[in-house]
Amino acid sequence: MSAWRIGWLLISVALVACDDDGKSSGVNVASEQERATEARQPMAARELPQESPPLEAEDASPIDERLAEPVAVALDSQLGPDRRMYVTATTNLPAGTRVQLRVVREASNVRWQSRTQVTDGAVSAGPYGPGSGLPDGYYRIEFATAPADVQPAAVKASIGERGRYLSGPLVVESEHGLGKLVETSERFLVGQEVRRTLDDVEVQQQR
Repeated sequence: MSAWRIGWLLISVALVACDDDGKSSGVNVASEQERATEARQPMAARELPQESPPLEAEDASPIDERLAEPVAVALDSQLGPDRRMYVTATTNLPAGTRVQLRVVREASNVRWQSRTQVTDGAVSAGPYGPGSGLPDGYYRIEFATAPADVQPAAVKASIGERGRYLSGPLVVESEHGLGKLVETSERFLVGQEVRRTLDDVEVQQQR
């Protein structure tokens, strides 16, 4: 073999060896770079096993305190020894409901009124009338609830915003846009003797 062929053979072998070293070195460098990048990557960016979200506790259903039945109010009155009137009312409105009671003398439209609240299913107020006592004649007792906006929180929860849970023939819409109210009245006759009348009234006599 001639000397120039031996020289070309040696050069070729050297070139192949250099190429292999470059490839393996490139692979090693790339692997090193990937490992370094992964080490620098924040923990939040790495893929972590996903955990199932915790089961939320079911909300307990609140106790339904709505007034489910129609509103009922029964008025009664009694004259005291001083001929002034005492008024009582029984009702299914919730305890604490704020109400207004008014006694009106029909002959003169003179009125006496007071504000009170329901206690144990009843309302009582009085005495109504002048110190000298009520003159004989017709009187009208008026019962009305205060608007829902001024009722205590527990009462408002029972009758609803603007009184929307109130129902029955005694429920009316407020003239001033304040929602539903409860209103009722009853006519009474005060006197020593029963007078002839076609009105459905109750006669109150001094006791």
